[in-house]
Amino acid sequence: MIQFILLFMVLLCMAGSSAWAEQGGFKVQFTNCSEFAGWGPVSLAQARPLVPVGYTIAGASSGQAAIVVRVTNCESARVEGTPAVPTTLSQVGINLVSPDGTGTINNYTLVYISNNPFLVQAFLLSGVPARYDPTITYEYTLNSAKTGGTLYAAAPNAGLPAYFFYGTEQEPAPNTQQLFIANWWYGPRAAIKQSTNFPQISFGNSSVAFYTSLASELGQLIGANEDSNFSFLSVRGEYATAEMTVTTSGF
Repeated sequence: MIQFILLFMVLLCMAGSSAWAEQGGFKVQFTNCSEFAGWGPVSLAQARPLVPVGYTIAGASSGQAAIVVRVTNCESARVEGTPAVPTTLSQVGINLVSPDGTGTINNYTLVYISNNPFLVQAFLLSGVPARYDPTITYEYTLNSAKTGGTLYAAAPNAGLPAYFFYGTEQEPAPNTQQLFIANWWYGPRAAIKQSTNFPQISFGNSSVAFYTSLASELGQLIGANEDSNFSFLSVRGEYATAEMTVTTSGF
């Protein structure tokens, strides 16, 4: 039964694929989401080969680089022309100086994983090597006081060495919503831009660690099995809506 459901979803993806290909991009609406985002220092020597020539790695002038890791769970996400479905996704990248002067944060995409086949297919057609993992996991358990909780998230079956997140988070304070724009880039000459507009996102503090194989590309980047040094930013984010626009024009 599961195979038939997946086949049906892929056929729906293919039905919308010609439109995405003609447009050279797509939009996605996210609804009722929470996430962990961590941003911290890594070796510039390890990061530089992972970012194409033409981008400027943030902090490179002072001899460092930064990794950005993210895992998100949404009640639904809808790629234009497809149904809205429950969605979990994870991204890992290298922090950049904005190539076009926009965005609250800019990163170069190393990994994009989701259990949403429409989203993965749209990225693949746009040229981003997104990976499909139907078993990606996001578990957030509130404490008894409802002031925070424990996060466990994992991407075990994306065709990459598995990675996971574990730690504690605090609930965002009331009435702290703010505008945030996150740009993720891929390809030479800023060929593909993924820009997500969060009109009202609120943040709570987090103490979450990222784990992976030391032999993997990400393990080599962090220089260990574990990275808990997200000293630039470590937050739980919550938002009701967000819109992602993916463009492939470059400049």
